[in-house]
Amino acid sequence: MAKHKLSILFLVFMTLNLLNAQDNFSQIDTILKHQYKSFDKLNLLMRNSNRDSMAMKQLLIKSRAIKYKEGEIYALNMLGKMARIKTDFAKAIKLHQQALNIAKQINHIPFEIYSLNMLGVVYRRMDAVKSALEYHYKALQIASSTKQKSREIDENIAISNNSIGNIYLLLEKPKLAKKHFAKSLQIEKKYNNKLGLAINYQNIGGIFEEQGNYEKALEYYTKSLAYNDSIKSTVGKIICQTSIGNVYLKQGKYQSALEKIKPNIKLAEKLGDKYYTADVYLNYAQVLIKLKKYKDAKLFLDKALSVAKNKKIPSLSSEIYKSLSEIAQQNKDYKQALSYYKQYNQEQKKVYNKKNRQLVSDLVLDQIKKENETVINDLGKKNKEVSKRLNRSRKSLYFTLSLLFLLVVLGFILYQQYKLNNRRKVMNLEQSLLRAQMNPHFIFNSLNSIKLFIIHNRSKDAISFLSKFAKLIRAILNSTKEKEMSLREELEMIKLYVSIENTRLSDSINFELKVDENIDLDKVKIPSFLTQPFIENALWHGLSQKKEYERKLSISIKKQDNKTILIEIEDNGIGRKRAMEIKKSKIFNKKSIGIDLSSQRLKFFTKSMSKDYTIRFKDLFDKNKQPAGTKVIIEIPNKKQ
Repeated sequence: MAKHKLSILFLVFMTLNLLNAQDNFSQIDTILKHQYKSFDKLNLLMRNSNRDSMAMKQLLIKSRAIKYKEGEIYALNMLGKMARIKTDFAKAIKLHQQALNIAKQINHIPFEIYSLNMLGVVYRRMDAVKSALEYHYKALQIASSTKQKSREIDENIAISNNSIGNIYLLLEKPKLAKKHFAKSLQIEKKYNNKLGLAINYQNIGGIFEEQGNYEKALEYYTKSLAYNDSIKSTVGKIICQTSIGNVYLKQGKYQSALEKIKPNIKLAEKLGDKYYTADVYLNYAQVLIKLKKYKDAKLFLDKALSVAKNKKIPSLSSEIYKSLSEIAQQNKDYKQALSYYKQYNQEQKKVYNKKNRQLVSDLVLDQIKKENETVINDLGKKNKEVSKRLNRSRKSLYFTLSLLFLLVVLGFILYQQYKLNNRRKVMNLEQSLLRAQMNPHFIFNSLNSIKLFIIHNRSKDAISFLSKFAKLIRAILNSTKEKEMSLREELEMIKLYVSIENTRLSDSINFELKVDENIDLDKVKIPSFLTQPFIENALWHGLSQKKEYERKLSISIKKQDNKTILIEIEDNGIGRKRAMEIKKSKIFNKKSIGIDLSSQRLKFFTKSMSKDYTIRFKDLFDKNKQPAGTKVIIEIPNKKQ
């Protein structure tokens, strides 16, 4: 009875396969009859059999018989993809190259671009990054220069950008990778191509994972998985679930990682793609290592290594050797651990060594050069057209030039007037700044401190204080002669000023100054004595009112990027709200103009720069949400000498 049931099931299976084969051959007959030229049309008709090697071989033979080149190219590329899936890279390259040669012969641009991209994908799988980039850049160049754009061309541009992004990700260049993924994603969104969207969301998730932003990585991987589920892509599902499992692994959620990766083993083995199967083995083994199941982990690593070594995939081999080294180390077999680690380093060098890096850099520079040459040629053509138009309308040109000359003269006069007005404003600001810095209260209090030192026979303290005071006054007077000063000079003035004020506050301020080592203090320029008003506020409105003895003032100067200097002034005083209340309660409520002056001077300082300045005040609070001081954050464009 059981045998009878099996026989029936076998007959049903064979019947379904026969019907499917008949359907495939029916589609082939339709294609051969109409001899479609478009890749999209061929792909649509053969969507259920483009992974059926028998159907593709039949299409290839029949297309050659009637000299139907488009059918021949399509069949060769699909057979090439199948060879790549089986990690028969040599055969895949041969088939895609044949398709490329025929596409060039008949000048079929979309098929030429597609064949180039397929070759690039094969070389990428082999970790031959230079060859992969060359093919993808060539495809991108042809596609971008094609005047008649179509969906086929756009989708090939998306494929090129996506693959180039993956290569840059492998070479640890996330910024370049993200740039190409973004271009690819834009095209896929335009056509709502779910497969393309799935691939790009997966890749962008990979960038976030590399950067350690695991929450964002999971968000993008989950988006990709949803698209892969909707189109029933087994490969996409394997990649996404493995990626999500890897994130869980990095987060220390080992059981969750196991649950996500383990089902992929059967999926990958059933799919028959040895590359993905080996990759899943590796990822599953890495989870087992964390769960201390070293024996099981090694079995899967050996399986993965067999594929990686046989197919010469160094990026995969290196990770396997690294994991094997970890197992040997855990088993206290240090000699074997060292041997595996050396093999890991050797494989890594194959993927990312100095020579490889230089080759890739040269290729990128060459691509940029070609793009620039294309732009220059386009500009040259446009220039010739403009010259012809100008020659036909000389009178109009003379009139325009005369008018432009008058406008330039008028503009020059207005600009000079504008500069004079600016100078007046700057001079007024400088005078106001001098008055603010040398305010009578500060001078009187400083002299009074000297007097008290003398009365109490503290002559050494008096001399020291007087020396600092004299240096500061001289520095302030010198600073008014210049619109800007070096950061080193500014820091010297800050130290003098804080030292004087701290003496008056019985040396109760714990002052800390931090400066990034990579900042050239002599070359970086800022408006003179810029920070003094903010420090004065911190000292006299924040810290002097604080009852507790531990009073802290810290100034941090660092380079935010190559274009911005970040100055942070932080105190642990009473906070701005309480300071304002105290200030309002005083009979003589002096208006502080120093900060307004600093803002105006920064406005003039950054006027000719591409980036603006910012001043932000941040109120600080303790664990009980009570005021715990103030932080001033000043961002200034980096102006070098």
